Amino acid sequence: MSLAAPEQWECVPAPDGKGWRCGAAGTVELKAGPPSLKPPPADGPTPAKPPQERGITTPPPAKPEAAAPASQPEPLPPKPPVAKPEPKPLEPPAVSPKRGSEETRAAEPEQTAAEAESPAPDDEQPAEKPPAQPAGPAEQTASPPATNHFTVLLDEGIAWEQCQAVPAVARQSPANGLIVIEADSATALPEQNTAEFQGNVVIHHPKQTVYADKLHFDNQRQLIKADQQLLIQLRDLRLLGSQAWFDLNRHKGEMSQVSYRIPSRKARGEAGRMALLDKDHSRFENISYTTCPPGNRGFVLSAESMDIDQKNQIGTFRAAKLRFLGVPIFYAPTLTVSLDDSRKSGLLVPSLGYSSKNGADITVPYYFNLAPNYDATFMPRLLSKRGLLLGGEFRFLTPSHSGRLLAEILPDDRLYEGNSTRGALRARTHSNLGQITPGLAADLDLNWVSDQGYLDDLGQSLAVTSTRHLRNRAALSWRNRNWDAVAELRHYRTLDDSILPEDRPYSLLPRMAVHWLQYQGPAGLDYSLAGEVSNFYREDSVTGLRVDLKPRISLPWRRDWGFIEPALNARYTSYSLDGQLPGQSSSPSRSTYSISLDSGLMFDRDVTWFGRNMTHTLEPRAYYLYTPYKKQSDIPLFDTSYLDFNFSNLFHDNRFNGPDRVGDANQLTLALTSRVLSGSDGRELLNASIGQIYYFEDRRVTLLDDEPIDTSSSSVIAELTTGIFDHWLLRAGVQVDTHADTRVQQGLAQASYGGDSGERLHASWRLREGTLEQTDLAAYWPVSNKIGLIGRWYYSVEERHDLETVAGIEYGDCCWRIRAVWRRYLDSNGTEYNNTALLQLELNGLGKLGNNIDNFLDRTIYGY
Repeated sequence: MSLAAPEQWECVPAPDGKGWRCGAAGTVELKAGPPSLKPPPADGPTPAKPPQERGITTPPPAKPEAAAPASQPEPLPPKPPVAKPEPKPLEPPAVSPKRGSEETRAAEPEQTAAEAESPAPDDEQPAEKPPAQPAGPAEQTASPPATNHFTVLLDEGIAWEQCQAVPAVARQSPANGLIVIEADSATALPEQNTAEFQGNVVIHHPKQTVYADKLHFDNQRQLIKADQQLLIQLRDLRLLGSQAWFDLNRHKGEMSQVSYRIPSRKARGEAGRMALLDKDHSRFENISYTTCPPGNRGFVLSAESMDIDQKNQIGTFRAAKLRFLGVPIFYAPTLTVSLDDSRKSGLLVPSLGYSSKNGADITVPYYFNLAPNYDATFMPRLLSKRGLLLGGEFRFLTPSHSGRLLAEILPDDRLYEGNSTRGALRARTHSNLGQITPGLAADLDLNWVSDQGYLDDLGQSLAVTSTRHLRNRAALSWRNRNWDAVAELRHYRTLDDSILPEDRPYSLLPRMAVHWLQYQGPAGLDYSLAGEVSNFYREDSVTGLRVDLKPRISLPWRRDWGFIEPALNARYTSYSLDGQLPGQSSSPSRSTYSISLDSGLMFDRDVTWFGRNMTHTLEPRAYYLYTPYKKQSDIPLFDTSYLDFNFSNLFHDNRFNGPDRVGDANQLTLALTSRVLSGSDGRELLNASIGQIYYFEDRRVTLLDDEPIDTSSSSVIAELTTGIFDHWLLRAGVQVDTHADTRVQQGLAQASYGGDSGERLHASWRLREGTLEQTDLAAYWPVSNKIGLIGRWYYSVEERHDLETVAGIEYGDCCWRIRAVWRRYLDSNGTEYNNTALLQLELNGLGKLGNNIDNFLDRTIYGY
């Protein structure tokens, strides 16, 4: 029924012939008889079936009697008999001017009944206010109410058996913002401006839907009262309780024996009493919360009370207890949580672990929300073998600047020589200086440790503990459409004493570089220019200034069936050196050029393989390069080495990766690539390539002025990548040198599997002749719905020992999961093994306690 202020009440037979439709003539609807309740959206409850279908016996609907107000003398249609024994006329409740007009449009309240809470004033409370009968939250969770059509609606559409939650979908409000009431029968008292609705009552409100067996509605005060069970459906919240009343105007109300559901989070709970205080504040007494399905007592968060502040998005628990498998594991007299993604000050989830170097390792961080654009975290870390490490992090963000500052100090390390104080500092900032000139930016990256073994002893990840060189950098950069430039200072500190001085990186104090690129310039040519000025410094080494210029011009010509691109490169490099070897120039220079011609063809055909439509291509490519010989033995090696030999580098214009050497060349590269593309979506299913360089002259320029290389061809490079098999990704590569005693110079084989049930498997083999040969096998494998196994074996074939071994187990279900991992790995010096134990408890919807094993497994198992 739409609530408005009609002037005439009339009843007509319903279209289905099973009941009557009554209301203000031409404007209002009251659907008599058992309502045909349509299923709500995915996030809402499915309304109850008609009484006949769910086994509830109700009398058949009778024709209601309608009476027109005294002010309307016009005759009404024939009046059907009234079903109720008392001869009480059925009239619509009068509606106050605030609720509507003759057009039956209801003004939406500022807040729904379930969004605000607190008892109404004594003079406005219902005469029979339901008494609060709170029950302990743990008992409520363990003993749900008996099943009826309301409890069925409460869980309707929530797939408790599935682990993945579904985001809530916005409910569809009644057309034109009306409040529509459906019921088996209704009795209106116009002199009191109230109405009683009985049997399958459904109120469709613009912001909520209410289900009840019996409901009292006071139209003047906008008051709803239910002595029996009442179910309220909001966008992403369902409330089931009894003895409830709600003041729609004042946003107040109460409900006893409450069960609630949050469908998007698959969360549920109980409360002895719920009170709506106002549109922004509510209170729940004896409340519990869990994401475990009904009947599962995996974990329960309970509290004596919870206050909700919708305005500030804060929830405050009093006497909060967390039970896991019935065992209390956490208690807080007061616990404040954020109701949204906004930040709040307070304790963060602690982490704990164990390592053979540090003993028990416990960190309890505390977060400070200092301002919307900056915050801080204090991170005390207790190491049982070393002492108390105090750490902190500060972050800031402004429209033009952002950054992080991390600092640690460990006073009197009991395991370090002399019980010395140890520490570390890291600062990273980025500044957008576009207000000075568009495209201008500044970056700062500072790193400091008190000693060379700090990261190895106290680092918390493999990436940190394996750091060999600590870099500090300050840079000013500028970019626009065709130009980019950078000026920087870069300093390196070597942490591994086993690295020889001549193998340590140079510091750049400073480096300035510029690059310009113009596509389709005059005459259709592409132009580019790269320039660099760098000052290199390293103790006990040749140091000095280097100037490098490299202009390039090319004429690309491309068609669907192929391409051709001739290019001309020039390069000039000069030096001003200190500490040069006797007999060699302190200001050497070099100028040279390169001519290249790159070309390729494209052939394709449609095929059907494995019952699938595909496109198969053949793409031959030829690349010719000529660079004259220039003597360069008196030029030091600042940052130059041989390029890694792979397929893409077959088409590079220099076999060295820095300006200190430009290789002479008179060579031709021939290569062939074949691809298989999906006929449905164009996805690349397979890519296979093979190529080789053929030399017409010996290569006289070498890295260390060695003898010229006189082989007539390079190694053969072959690569293969395919995802043609479901769930599998396969990669392989090999470098075969037909002129060497050991034919295979480099090799790679990888296989990765991702199953539909979360299975992950990664196996790889790597070879670099004379340097390393390693195998890596890692997996995460669910063996049942509750148990998953974790493992990794990283092995050095060359040195015949383990590099890292990981073994772990995961146990749990959709609402909780516990992970335990043991890790044994070689330290940075490769001389000693370290053993660590990691433990993590994940409570779905609350957070994770213990070590961050997820991040560790992300680095350990490919695709985890």
